[in-house]
Amino acid sequence: MNKRPAVLAFVLVLTMVTVLMTVPALAQMGQSVMSPVRCGTKLIKVGQDTKQSVLAKCGEPTSRNPGSQGGGESWFYDRGSGKFSGTLRFTGNKLTAIQKSGQYGSSQPRSSQDK
Repeated sequence: MNKRPAVLAFVLVLTMVTVLMTVPALAQMGQSVMSPVRCGTKLIKVGQDTKQSVLAKCGEPTSRNPGSQGGGESWFYDRGSGKFSGTLRFTGNKLTAIQKSGQYGSSQPRSSQDK
């Protein structure tokens, strides 16, 4: 009795299930990390914007985390209801990642003193 076709079929099904579960997660990650984000009427883009250009387009962040041991600086934005909420990561002066929070901010914008 040859079990090889059954084993190959099982491996194929298992591989397909794994791929089908992984692809949506990777697609979502790509959108949340690499997609441009709108600040008012201007877009900020990974690899193109600098700290200075982000400040000019988005204003001061709600809070800043200087990072540690070369990990890069993180800026958090919560501009209020219906506006961008998330974290921008910088390596040196360059914007290297955008992480959307999945929400559109709180109903009231927080000032940098509110922590």
